[in-house]
Amino acid sequence: MEQWKKYQIPILVVAIVFVGFFLRFYNYSDWLHFELDQARDARVVDRALSGDVFDLPLLGPKAGGTFLRLGPGFYWLEYVGAIFFGGAVVGGVVVIALASVSSIIVFFILAKRFFATRLTLCLTFLFAVSAYMVLYGRFAWNPNFIPFFTLLGFYALLRVVDKEERHPGRFLVLTTFAIGMATHMHFLAFLALPAIVFLFLIFRRPVIALKFWTMALGVFFLLYAPMVLNEVATGGQNAQEFIAALSEKSTREDHPLIEKLFRNVSEFGLHSLVILTGFEGGAFPAVVAKDGIFGSVCDTKCDQGKWYGILSVFVLGMSVVALFFLWLREKEQRKRDVLLLSLLWFGVTFLLFLPLSYGIAPRFFLLNAPLFFLLLGFLLEAGRRLIFPHAKRGEFIGYGIILVLIVLNISFLSSRFNELDRAHIDAVESAPDRILKERVRVTLSQQNQIVEFLADRSEERDVPIYMFSEPQHRRALKYLLEKRGVLNDVLGFSKIYREGRYFLIIRTQSDREDALEKYLDSYTLTETTPFGTLVVLELTPKEEAIVAERQVFSLPEKQAHSQAPPRYTLREFFQRQKAGTTDEEEVFDKE
Repeated sequence: MEQWKKYQIPILVVAIVFVGFFLRFYNYSDWLHFELDQARDARVVDRALSGDVFDLPLLGPKAGGTFLRLGPGFYWLEYVGAIFFGGAVVGGVVVIALASVSSIIVFFILAKRFFATRLTLCLTFLFAVSAYMVLYGRFAWNPNFIPFFTLLGFYALLRVVDKEERHPGRFLVLTTFAIGMATHMHFLAFLALPAIVFLFLIFRRPVIALKFWTMALGVFFLLYAPMVLNEVATGGQNAQEFIAALSEKSTREDHPLIEKLFRNVSEFGLHSLVILTGFEGGAFPAVVAKDGIFGSVCDTKCDQGKWYGILSVFVLGMSVVALFFLWLREKEQRKRDVLLLSLLWFGVTFLLFLPLSYGIAPRFFLLNAPLFFLLLGFLLEAGRRLIFPHAKRGEFIGYGIILVLIVLNISFLSSRFNELDRAHIDAVESAPDRILKERVRVTLSQQNQIVEFLADRSEERDVPIYMFSEPQHRRALKYLLEKRGVLNDVLGFSKIYREGRYFLIIRTQSDREDALEKYLDSYTLTETTPFGTLVVLELTPKEEAIVAERQVFSLPEKQAHSQAPPRYTLREFFQRQKAGTTDEEEVFDKE
């Protein structure tokens, strides 16, 4: 019994981490979410794998909806994963999943700085099984690293200002590294996280030796040196795109500030509901202002989930009030630091999301998803202190609430996993998706089955494959076909050859007649092959539509000039400098 008491906390933490590991790795390769962005990034990593690390680009992926490119940190991590875990497709996912599992541990040690051990364990268990956190930990995408690096950076930041910390300077360097890596992963992280760290340091004013500040600046420079080199080569084009992106994102939605404020509140509430419970059916009435008069709009879909939405906004509001209450009442500096950091975390992200409120995507909340678990803890802790200051009853009520949330998340995850399991054989009816915004469940295993089918059709006649699908699936299928060595091109109307097999791949539940309409002038539908949530329609070209016998693939077609800034690899940068290249039309970006 004494041994159990001594080791019970580490054992429970390990058990929680094991559950989180299981949920993130269970059937991860077969059920992998592999679409447009994943195929794009896999191509980049493949080029480096066929060469070496100097063939990685100096800039990372484009920020969504802009031509601005992020830092290349995501490609560094995918490259390492591909080397150690078997290729760009699966290897990159393993690194993401391991980072997601590691974030459970970091969340525990950060939350433990404020909460009692039992409440910390409960919150950590909820964090580990959250459907939102689990699903974003199961596929490769640059935003998916944000929770881990944010938690690591903020934990290190708390150690920087801790008066009892023996090595605050080392943690300053770790903070710089972690936050710097997080800023490589998403445009909003690039804006929000440095602001939070800066404001926190201004408030707390830690005394750190100059050499550690110098080391921290050195780490920051190393993380951003690749981007600086690319800017040197392109004349600062990416910096210009950054300024343009700031202007575009802040003015994209034409709504009065008051409408954006209500929308922002509702988005925070609804996403907190998804992150804490896994429930995706919440909605919130749209608040509109015209001529100084406020009104609300709520359609049938909204009406079905409005009470969940209203409750989620109320709970989130009470959580923020609880955070202020605890901050005003707390005397212990270590705990006050956690509360101050949480206040800045919430305040900066709320203000940052305000101008974007009508264009918020679920992935944006990877930036502050861990905060919602802390806010829940603050609400339970404030409630216990106010209502049950001297009784154990308040603690058990809090544990009971978290237990209900854990069961809800596991239930929704179970349903999601069931849909993924059946996606290749059944036209699964999916629930509303406020996590990945998928229109339909499609897995890598299912895509590989389709690619196998297309490859067999190609081999039957030794002809190329011409294929079209929705963009998110088309690029993924094209990548997998190329990995199989299958000659392929897009299904079109002007380049139709006698030697070729032609396929349209659409969602099984979509309007088939509408999808086929524009093709029937040039093709005849000859065969339909279902693959669960997707269906493959084989088309035969009409004689009058054929323009030649066979397409020549020996010479690569000239790629269209990208509107994004040119992106060089380190090898290309030095080759360019050595050759003294100044031709601005030279394009090294091979996406």
